[in-house]
Amino acid sequence: MTIKDTSRREFLAAGAVGLAGTAAYTAQARGIMGVFDETQITAVVPWSQGGGTDRSIRVTTPTWSELLDIDFVVENHPGGSTQVGGEELYNADADGFTLAMWNMPQMQATWLFQNAPYRIDDFDYLGTHHWDPTMWFAPPDSPYSDLKEFVEYARENDATVGITAAIGNTALSALLVEETFDLDLTIVNMGGGSGVRQAVLAGDIDAGVNQPWAFNPDHVDDVIALGSHTAEQQELWPPAPSFAELGLEEIPLVEEGLGQWKLVVLPGGVREQHPDRFEALSESYAAVFDDEAFRARTEEQGGLDEIIDYRGPDETRQEVEDTAAFMEEYADVIESFIYDQ
Repeated sequence: MTIKDTSRREFLAAGAVGLAGTAAYTAQARGIMGVFDETQITAVVPWSQGGGTDRSIRVTTPTWSELLDIDFVVENHPGGSTQVGGEELYNADADGFTLAMWNMPQMQATWLFQNAPYRIDDFDYLGTHHWDPTMWFAPPDSPYSDLKEFVEYARENDATVGITAAIGNTALSALLVEETFDLDLTIVNMGGGSGVRQAVLAGDIDAGVNQPWAFNPDHVDDVIALGSHTAEQQELWPPAPSFAELGLEEIPLVEEGLGQWKLVVLPGGVREQHPDRFEALSESYAAVFDDEAFRARTEEQGGLDEIIDYRGPDETRQEVEDTAAFMEEYADVIESFIYDQ
C-alpha cells in the first residue's frame, strides 16, 4: 500500500517504532516509490579520497540510500581547489541523479577568484552537513607548542605552511596570520586535507592548516595542535587552545570564528524541473540526521556527531550568499596570494 502526503513528523514517528529499518517500506511510506527511475545517484566529491569531504559523504550515503531505496556511487574529482569537481556538477544533467558534497568557502572562492564558469544561481542547495573550525597543526618534534610560539619562530626562521587549497578558509587563515605579524611565510597548497595531514605527520612542513575533524582526531597524540582560528576552544581536539586564549585577537575573524561548512549541492534546475525528486532528496537528506545508524557511524568517525549541523535548503542558500559576501571582503588578500604564485 502506498501512503502519500505523509508528513516528515509522521515518517520519523514511524521510524521510531521500527518501520525505518526496511528500505523498501521507508521509500513507500514516504510516497516516493517511482520518483527515481534510474538505479543510482552519483555523488561528486571535489577532493581526493580520505579527506574530510570524502569521509563526510561516505558516512552519509548508506542511510540515505536506505531511505530512498536507490544506490549511491561516490566519484572523486579533485583539482583546481574544488573547481574540477564543481564543473563536473555544473555540467551534469539537472535530473536529480547527480549531486555533490562540496564545502564553503572553497565553493564560492572558485567563482570569485578563479573565474569558474558557474555562479551561485547555477546550483540548487539541499542542506548543510557540519561546520569544522580552522586549526593549525605542527609535527611532534617542532620547537614550538602553540601558534604564538610559532609566530616567534617564523620571525627568525624560514617557515613553510601547508594549506588544503589555494583559496578558502585554510588559505585565508594562513594569509591573515602572515599579514597580521608581518611574516614572510612560504605557503604551499597541498591539494587537500589528506595532503596537509600527511605532510605534518611526516615533518615535511613547519605547520599545516586544516580543520580538526578533517585532519582526523585519531591523530591527537601524533601532532601538535597549535591553535584554532576561533574565540573559544573547539571540542574535537582538546586541549588545543583557541587563538583568543593565546591572546591573538588581533588576527581578523577570531571572534567570528573561521571554519569550513560541508553541504550538499545539486545542478541548478532540479527544484524547478523535477520538484518531486527535489522534495524526495531534500526530505530524505533531512531524515538521515535523525537515523540512529548514521549517528553511530558519525560518532565512530572521530566525533563527527559533535559538529553535525543540518540546515534545510532555504537556510543553506542564505548561508551560501552570506559566505560569498564574506569572501568578497577579503578579495585583496586572496588575489594577492593567487597572483604571486
